[in-house]
Amino acid sequence: MQVTQLDALTYVGPQIAVADMAGLAGLGVKTIIVARPEGEDGDQPEISTIRNAAEDYDIVVHQIPVAPGCLAEDQVLTFSTIKSAVDHPVFAYCRSGMRATSLWALNAAARGGSIDDILLAAGNANYDLRPLAPRLSASAA
Repeated sequence: MQVTQLDALTYVGPQIAVADMAGLAGLGVKTIIVARPEGEDGDQPEISTIRNAAEDYDIVVHQIPVAPGCLAEDQVLTFSTIKSAVDHPVFAYCRSGMRATSLWALNAAARGGSIDDILLAAGNANYDLRPLAPRLSASAA
């Protein structure tokens, strides 16, 4: 399992498996955000499988089905609503982690985060969000 920390309460990564739940619980994760549509890929576990495995660790799973290249404002708002309702670590994932990181970045910008710091954190996690910079700036305005 590949997990990267973006801020004090946010981890991101690529697709996880049922076997990864113990590791996420060990990080203090109590919320998972799945940023993939159901059935996007043939080897992707069904959301119900992830949800059932997470229940054994008292982890709540939310799904924000973001299609590649189609990140809508309502999806960013949903991410923000989920994040603002908890005070514990959250793990967000998609196929590669890019959509999950983009949701985090847009939320962080809307909450007043420095665009440079957001891009740096994403870059340190190996997610290049520079093409998203104009949208980040617009979210911050």
